[in-house]
Amino acid sequence: MRDEQVRRYARHILLPDVGGLGQTALMVSAARIELRESEPEAELTCALYLAAGGVGTLVLRGATAEQVAEIAAHAADTAIVTDGAGRDIGLSPRPAWWPTAPRDGDSAALASWRGGIAAVRWMADTINR
Repeated sequence: MRDEQVRRYARHILLPDVGGLGQTALMVSAARIELRESEPEAELTCALYLAAGGVGTLVLRGATAEQVAEIAAHAADTAIVTDGAGRDIGLSPRPAWWPTAPRDGDSAALASWRGGIAAVRWMADTINR
């Protein structure tokens, strides 16, 4: 890692479960997210967390130019492409307790929570390989 990357990801590197090797594993990995019409907010939140976390390549299948630009604004070290290979990130199956029809104002919070959990699970799996 370069010096500016060590400074950028210092909080990750200090975590005992991540460390320098785990952050390096993230930086050389590739994640693929299929943006569907059913839950684009959760998938975009997941992509944003992965880009900010330093994933090396992020494949956003079905993303518009505006969505790619929004994610790229938070991705200092992440190459964002719209087609390519990588380990899939799935937001399914939904937990049994997941609301089928969220109340007004809940949909953004639920999408943020669900996207964040998917990103963290993918990162943890990548680091622990």
